[in-house]
Amino acid sequence: MLWYKAWLETRWIFLLFVGLMLLAWLTPLWMPAFGFRLPPGVSASRIWLGVHMGSLFISYFVANALAGSGVNSQTAYGPMPGPDGSMLFTLSLPVSRRRLLFVRAGLGALLTSALVVVMAGYTLFQRPGGASAFQAIEYFVRVFLCTMAIYALAVLFSCLLEVWWLFMAQSFFWMTLLVLQFKFSVVAWLSPLRGMSLISYPITAPMPWAPLLASVTLAGVCMFASVLVLERKEY
Repeated sequence: MLWYKAWLETRWIFLLFVGLMLLAWLTPLWMPAFGFRLPPGVSASRIWLGVHMGSLFISYFVANALAGSGVNSQTAYGPMPGPDGSMLFTLSLPVSRRRLLFVRAGLGALLTSALVVVMAGYTLFQRPGGASAFQAIEYFVRVFLCTMAIYALAVLFSCLLEVWWLFMAQSFFWMTLLVLQFKFSVVAWLSPLRGMSLISYPITAPMPWAPLLASVTLAGVCMFASVLVLERKEY
């Protein structure tokens, strides 16, 4: 029942991103029907660059939107802001908060991984020259692990903050990291944002283990901290 309840809470967000992906992929088909044409001289590599950057941008939003603590849910808008009724129902169930966290965060991670891997596969498909099966698997591993760092941090913030502040806190953290990685080589070496990029680490380059290990470490620390916060939080 917990898995089904978690699915009911996330299904429309998941289906929304599926629809956005399909709309983006079908763009070359419907654009000519409305008279849109690409400027002459635009190379395939520049088109692929736009597709890749767009997929990274969507991956960030997917990880943030599908992350959830499983307990700490609020309604930030409308005539009755405050704790959501489903949160009070969830807290009354005869299960531990740790299990609630693992179920809700686990389903969100599964759905996030599915969307991100599909988007990564489409990016490789659009890439000039394509990629071998081994290179594709390496890139899938990179994107999955680095996105899980973004997802786990969003889970932690959802345990600590109201819905209104969640996205702003996430954006501030990753924008700060993005600025720091351009100024400090050590930060750039470890940054998950670079680890998930085909531009920073081309598929022909060796596997970037430093961002992967940093992402796994960050995800583990955030999930452990989320458990500690939920088990001690008063509602």
